[in-house]
Amino acid sequence: GIQGGIPGWIRDPTKHRPSFSSEAFARSLEFPKLPELFVDDEFSAMGLRRYPYRRLTNQNMLSDFDGTLLRELEHIDSTVTVLSTFKNGGLQALYNFEYLDVPVTGDDKFIVNIGKLVGDIVDDKLKSVKHRVVETTFDRHSITYFLGPQFDADISRSMTNKPTDAGAKYKIFGEWIKDYLGAIELFYY
Repeated sequence: GIQGGIPGWIRDPTKHRPSFSSEAFARSLEFPKLPELFVDDEFSAMGLRRYPYRRLTNQNMLSDFDGTLLRELEHIDSTVTVLSTFKNGGLQALYNFEYLDVPVTGDDKFIVNIGKLVGDIVDDKLKSVKHRVVETTFDRHSITYFLGPQFDADISRSMTNKPTDAGAKYKIFGEWIKDYLGAIELFYY
């Protein structure tokens, strides 16, 4: 499994007390205007994810990458996801062309996952990570909080005024998320 080898994950959480605010990210990245994108955001959502144990194998849920049976297909998030896995394993992240087990959070830690859109906005100073949930032999639960920019947030340019990938087609987050949610037909991003 991963023992702190992925950039951005804390090796010894007892020595760090991270803050999950956009202001903290903005200070550390030296982008003071970053929090302005997340004021009055109406697309943030929190939920309990339940992955009940499956007794039958669904061939549609085999990984294209390595054939592993999955509960959630491989994907890269779009914005910011704050996640608690409690003591439930199953989350894996792609690192150096290999999926590795992500350490469980327990009851007092969180995983913060940066999505592609936010990575673009901060000039890839924070990297998005492709991840998945593998099939488990138990009912798996996690709590997710998806933090999205406000509807009118300009996503066409990065904090240093470089064009973003999303900006080739969209000016504001609201336009982008409408198409994104329609494409995945799920309410999480």
